[in-house]
Amino acid sequence: MQRVKGAIKKNIIAGLLVTVPVALTYIILEFVITRIDEMMVPVVSKIIGEKAMENFNGYFVPGMGFLLVILFVFFIGLIATNIFGRKIFELGELVLHKIPLVRVIYITTKKVVDTISQSQTPTFGKMALITYPRSPLKTVGIVACDTPDMVFKMTGKRSVNVFVPTSPNPTTGFVIAVPTEDVNFLEMTVEEGLKMIISFGVVAPK
Repeated sequence: MQRVKGAIKKNIIAGLLVTVPVALTYIILEFVITRIDEMMVPVVSKIIGEKAMENFNGYFVPGMGFLLVILFVFFIGLIATNIFGRKIFELGELVLHKIPLVRVIYITTKKVVDTISQSQTPTFGKMALITYPRSPLKTVGIVACDTPDMVFKMTGKRSVNVFVPTSPNPTTGFVIAVPTEDVNFLEMTVEEGLKMIISFGVVAPK
């Protein structure tokens, strides 16, 4: 009887190890694709017409809106890679720069994207252990980049920007400027570090 119970428990655990990651992956993808599809419904209805949308009612193809977004981004990329397209986008940027609130958001976002895409060194390439929020407590974070020179002029110490993600959602968090001498660089990849954060520290690299 004990052996039967052990076999049942073993099989249930093995089943959970397989189904839980698959289920979570499906839930996340389904959430993202569904939200994009919902936002793209007006666009799809304009493309195929209101009557066609009525015929599609109840039979809407999942991922249609997501596919349109991918095609749109690809099309914008084609335009942006030629001289005529660049001139159009430069004119659009001039307009955006004249709108107060939009200007701040656009310039900040564009600088982040340009820095990541043009950087010769890996961005978000290291995991680190830092003292936070107070000693002796430690927090795991992702080393984003070196802090600006203005920080060095104020503190007299070379520092790095460490992004500390929240658990279990690593897409939110905060950035801390930490002196390099106080940063303990870890021998783990960012992927391994994110797995540890998402799992509340249960899944740790070997």
